[in-house]
Amino acid sequence: MKLDLKILLLATVFVLCGCASTFNQDSALAIAPYHIVNGGRIVIEARVNDQGPFHFALDTGASISVVFDKLRNKLELESTPGKSVTIQGLVASGQFPLVSISRLQVGREIWANPRIASLPGDTAASAKIDGILGIDFLHRYAVGFSTEDRVLRLYPPNLVRDRSYRGWASVPLERVNIGESGAALYFFEIEISGKKLPALFDLGAGPNMINWPAARSLRLAPLNRREEELLSGALESTPVVARLHAKEVRTASIRWRNEVFLVADLEIFAYLQHEDRPLVILGSGLFNQRDFVIDFVRNRLLIKVAMDEVDESP
Repeated sequence: MKLDLKILLLATVFVLCGCASTFNQDSALAIAPYHIVNGGRIVIEARVNDQGPFHFALDTGASISVVFDKLRNKLELESTPGKSVTIQGLVASGQFPLVSISRLQVGREIWANPRIASLPGDTAASAKIDGILGIDFLHRYAVGFSTEDRVLRLYPPNLVRDRSYRGWASVPLERVNIGESGAALYFFEIEISGKKLPALFDLGAGPNMINWPAARSLRLAPLNRREEELLSGALESTPVVARLHAKEVRTASIRWRNEVFLVADLEIFAYLQHEDRPLVILGSGLFNQRDFVIDFVRNRLLIKVAMDEVDESP
């Protein structure tokens, strides 16, 4: 499907049995330690115009990278004259200026003259970070996450293209183009209670989310909702309507057990043309407990398989 032009901020599967079992760590272009904030989001350090380091969350649900106004003001970043973008967040959308940055650096990797927007950053989702690194930055690499080392590795984009790895599951990613900008979001298929559903791969979201059409089709068991619980996006927050429990979530040979999904009235579901169709948003809390690699060249997600997650059914 092809979506209208906006900037988003947010399957057959198999187990690889190939010639290698680990990634060549020495081939990484950059290595950056990460830490977890705000319910599971992955945060690394980056330097902006040779100042910092500052904290940036990684977001595969954002087609453009952003800095928040507190960092913009601190660095006295100037707006790009006459240029702004419409940003569609989880909860709301708005028009925001582009800012002039000469270089953004992660480890040894330098992103020269990036196209970056400035957001107010006055929600809970932005409380502990200075900005967001979206798909426009991440797709320049094959991106690896190591839970043992607690580091992000940026590899040359073609490094894992023609390779298979024992003990890693391969999940095909469907690239969905957004208008004429060339930006994209990535979806893959999951299974809950025997039903297959489309899921948005969104590292920018800490918790998992689900719309009502998907929840009703699954007949998920409701949990007690926390009093006055809010779901915070980059632009605004909205009340959580329900908390639902899934005993098991599957994709490829990977199993996640006892996962909680939040239901809220999110503008993003309508924008993605799934207001009346089932859709799941899988947040970073689902991924930050295992090693994985995003291979943008082959549109696949490689996830390291634990012994108790292997699907041994024929």
